[in-house]
Amino acid sequence: MILFISRNESANLLDEAASEKSLHIFKESGNYKLSEFIIMNMRNFSSCRYFCVERLAVSDDDADFLEALQSLQAMSNARIIVIHESLNDVDNLVKGLLQIGVTDIVTAPDMDGKLNQIAECLSVDGMIRYKPKPAKSRDNDDSDEEYEPKETLAKSIILKEMEDEYYRFDCLNIKIGVIGTTRRVGTTTIAMGLANFIKNHGGTACYVSLDMNRHLENIANAYDFDIEDDYYTYDAIDFYESMKPKYDYNFIITDFGDLKREAARKFKESDIHLLCGASYRLHEVLELSEGLKSVKSVKPQILTYIPNPEYGQLFSSTVTNKPIIIKPVKNMLDFRTNGLVFKGIIEKYIVETSKRL
Repeated sequence: MILFISRNESANLLDEAASEKSLHIFKESGNYKLSEFIIMNMRNFSSCRYFCVERLAVSDDDADFLEALQSLQAMSNARIIVIHESLNDVDNLVKGLLQIGVTDIVTAPDMDGKLNQIAECLSVDGMIRYKPKPAKSRDNDDSDEEYEPKETLAKSIILKEMEDEYYRFDCLNIKIGVIGTTRRVGTTTIAMGLANFIKNHGGTACYVSLDMNRHLENIANAYDFDIEDDYYTYDAIDFYESMKPKYDYNFIITDFGDLKREAARKFKESDIHLLCGASYRLHEVLELSEGLKSVKSVKPQILTYIPNPEYGQLFSSTVTNKPIIIKPVKNMLDFRTNGLVFKGIIEKYIVETSKRL
């Protein structure tokens, strides 16, 4: 099934391709604010395999549009298809979509081209054009080998054993600062995942958002957080929006958003410093390098996805701190996928490890 948000005049755009694949379409035609639609209505379409949206049918600006799609990614496994004719590969919206992992982008200006691209997006593999190319064989080149995570049986066993671990902490209100080189590089996902990891392994943690985009309310609605006076709570974790925590915790995890001057200054006051950045495209490597310079005095731990081998030499020479490789997740509260990373961040504060009863 497909959920299709479009202008009135485009309501039948998917009919031909959907019919060929025996897919039913739920049509929502008109003009929408996508962030509000996802929060209020998306649960009614949880069975849809595809979420297709015509960019001109929603009133959000590009930043809010991308943020709404990220909220959708957290809620659903549906393949996201964006239709916006006449875009080209250098447009900021295309770059933003690719950065959050949306690669099914219909941009053809003519109807025939548009229909062909829609059919490709609904195919088994989706649109190939924007998908990252597989890394070339590096039999004679191991320059980026240190960044390549190796999934071994031993690592799988360690991960399984760690799920049963229970930690005791004696620390109080240790400040963990998480900041991104730019927006949409996983800062909030890392901060929330880390808080959930601590909670699920015996500690206490809260999440504090100092991101000026004030997106915590959208996340709270998407995940059905409870409201306690002027903060949110979910599964024994407290979530604060731009305010001082009301209680004591083992760890206070602060999401500073992206690197702005005031945010960088407050970030440096943390006890643990985590710098998130992307590193697959050339501009991302350069942004990560520049971001590191602005906070290098605190020697932050760098968290990034697997760097692009094509820029391996540049990455090694400009990003001087050895990075910690993280894996992408769809659920912002996922604490298992990057569990080894999370444990490494707080390991020095663990005073006792036991097994769950």
